[in-house]
Amino acid sequence: MPSQTLDAQHFAAHLSSAAAAISHSLLTSPAPITRSVVNDAMSEAFQAASREGVWTQRDSFQMCEIALVMALSSTELPLDPTAAVAQLEALEARLPTQTVRSEDQVALQHFSTHAGLAWMVGRLAAITPVDHVLEPSAGIGMLAQWARGATSLQLNELDPVRKAVLGRLFAQSVVTDHDAAKIGSIISDRPTVILMNPPFSRNASGHADGSVAARHFAAGLSVLAPGGRLVAVMPDSFSATGPHAESYKRAIAGATVRLDCRLSGAFKKQGTSVLVRVLVADKGLSGGHEPAITLGSTSELLSQIPGLPERRQLADVREGSPTSPKAGKGALFRGFASGRPAAPRASAKGRSSSDARPVAFEIIEAAGEEGKQVGVYVAYRPQRLRFPDGADHPSPLVESAAMASVALPVSSYRPILPASVIDNQVLSAAQLETVVHALDATSQDLPGRYRVREKGIDLDPHADGDIYRRGFFLGDGTGAGKGRQLAAVVMDQWLRGNRRHLWISESNALVEDARRDWQALGGTALDIRPLSKLKPTSRIEGGDGILFLSYATLRSGTGDRTRLQQLLEWLSPDFDGLILFDEAHAMGGVAGGKGRYGAISGSQQGIAGVELQNRLPRARVVYASATGASDINNLAYAGRLGLWGEGTAFPDRISFISRIREGGIAAMELVARELKGMGVYTARALSYAGVEYDILEHALTTEQIRDFDAYAEAWAIIHRNMEEALGLAGVIDRIEGNTLNGQALSAARSRFESAKQRFFGQLLLSLKLPTLLPSIDEALAAEQSVVVQLVSTAEALLDRRRADLGAEDRAELSLDLSPREYV
Repeated sequence: MPSQTLDAQHFAAHLSSAAAAISHSLLTSPAPITRSVVNDAMSEAFQAASREGVWTQRDSFQMCEIALVMALSSTELPLDPTAAVAQLEALEARLPTQTVRSEDQVALQHFSTHAGLAWMVGRLAAITPVDHVLEPSAGIGMLAQWARGATSLQLNELDPVRKAVLGRLFAQSVVTDHDAAKIGSIISDRPTVILMNPPFSRNASGHADGSVAARHFAAGLSVLAPGGRLVAVMPDSFSATGPHAESYKRAIAGATVRLDCRLSGAFKKQGTSVLVRVLVADKGLSGGHEPAITLGSTSELLSQIPGLPERRQLADVREGSPTSPKAGKGALFRGFASGRPAAPRASAKGRSSSDARPVAFEIIEAAGEEGKQVGVYVAYRPQRLRFPDGADHPSPLVESAAMASVALPVSSYRPILPASVIDNQVLSAAQLETVVHALDATSQDLPGRYRVREKGIDLDPHADGDIYRRGFFLGDGTGAGKGRQLAAVVMDQWLRGNRRHLWISESNALVEDARRDWQALGGTALDIRPLSKLKPTSRIEGGDGILFLSYATLRSGTGDRTRLQQLLEWLSPDFDGLILFDEAHAMGGVAGGKGRYGAISGSQQGIAGVELQNRLPRARVVYASATGASDINNLAYAGRLGLWGEGTAFPDRISFISRIREGGIAAMELVARELKGMGVYTARALSYAGVEYDILEHALTTEQIRDFDAYAEAWAIIHRNMEEALGLAGVIDRIEGNTLNGQALSAARSRFESAKQRFFGQLLLSLKLPTLLPSIDEALAAEQSVVVQLVSTAEALLDRRRADLGAEDRAELSLDLSPREYV
């Protein structure tokens, strides 16, 4: 704030006083408002000149904008649109051009929409008296000026001075100061119209962010009522083509773009010549996009208004609006109040993804019968829950006979999911069962209280310690849809207003898989943000969302700054969001152990994962891995399952591991059964029922046998010559055969043996092709699918060869990557 002595309310009062004087001049005299007139008005209002530091030239420009809004509220425009725009532009032209920028203006992107464009934005929105209008980045209300006739008007502005000014200019409206990039997770009422001129290149913290406008657009669209209209002034980079096309597509998902118009010179009066776009989007599932057009001036927008499609007829969009603060906070998909889901509507026909309702299921008091057993596996079926809206899994699932003999406990937790997910049976009954039990388990607490040790990964019981939430382990194999089940667990919390979560997996590249699963449930790709794009020394900005990172990223850091510290600063100590440990076996080495060559210290990524759990006792932890523990020691990271500690037969982790290890595989099986009986573990796998195996045998020809023998002899010659070379090089003693340089000998023989193995691996593959290729042709002719697994693409070898080439060789590339290359 420019003043060091005035708070926001008082500063806004002085600005408004000066603006009232300038507004009076605009309305009563046709003469231009000069700089001296503006300075006199500011000096009179503040009782101080600019040189005294109470106000700045930038403040005076902001005051002129406020004066213009005041004047417009008392101005009656001509009915003819062309004449109306001309009058607006003439009125604004009488104000001085803004030639000074402040650091705050640039950091907070305070560039108000000029009067003519603001009026046309209101016309494009086609606002009616029954509309509920939201302007999420309201500034001083230039856009909101043209929505005064709506039923309700909500204005949001982060800057305290501008917010105070809005409270004076729009006394009957709701004025808030949230980060507009996450407005959809905060406000409680669904607007039917949104008018938007978001920041173009900096976020709420003032940091450079090329995607901030897209985030604002997506946040606004998420809270807009179905059938509502969003009109936005966006940066030119917000386009269906170009480097930001993917962000654009994600931001407009679920909307139909009615107008996409490029404008030049729209902000000349505000001191910038930036090229902008005006977009009109109607929220709906039909999709579609009008081709972009380019206009030379704002007045040319008038020609686009008559051809704009009429707005869709709105249903009662305020039905089921949340009323309690908890429900209103973060309700992207509305439809619940006072912490309980709203009753479902009578018909699912035409329901949009923005509706949400609880998952319906019936509790089977007596555990259902097990499925048919084949070998050691049993056909899987939910034993305690029946889902009327649940579909069969796309492929049959099985679980081991030992696990099937144990029934999951009865659960009363009713997850909330988007209605479209339930109606379209996006999740199978087996997946819904996991969601119910995972959320039920993470809603409970482990017995006892614990404190974090200064060193080590274990917790110590303590009467004044923290109470830790129970966790859940998803042990499903490939094909059961672990990612979609994890996304569904997050979606329930997301709909309940809990909007900050962590998703940790094996690789940063898997963020796209997480986004795919999240979008399948009605979320947007922008909700999931990769941490790897942020430096460890940076502060995590952007508010709520799902932060995605790999285990390698979790254990990393720069200097004294670690990723763990970075995350703990973003997550408050009472954080109760989800921590999803996907591919959790990556933490398996956390406790160390004994290896072939002695003791092994704990893995750093495992330690980081356990410390994250220890530091956030109220976090809802879900582990997911098809290979949870090949050794009982590898379950040391799963402290939230309640396997040891108070209320169990094992006082601590070490005693648990030592006792279970004595029991071998049988004891491990008992642990899995016990976990399922507690309701914290499920493990299903795809059934191979109906799968037939047939070995395709290739008979070596005489010529192939002769070739193989020739190559074997060649490698024998190479081996003998290599041993001779090692003797000549002094690596081994040529007379006695003793090793003189063990390291060099080991390296040489290792490279020789690995090259030989790669050579014969490729040779054997090539020998099989005369039988394999005709077999593939026969399968294709019979309309069967053929899957070929590539064990190696030789990409590393290609890179090494290319690195050794000179400029002339690169010009005419000719490489031999066949087995002969190894020879």
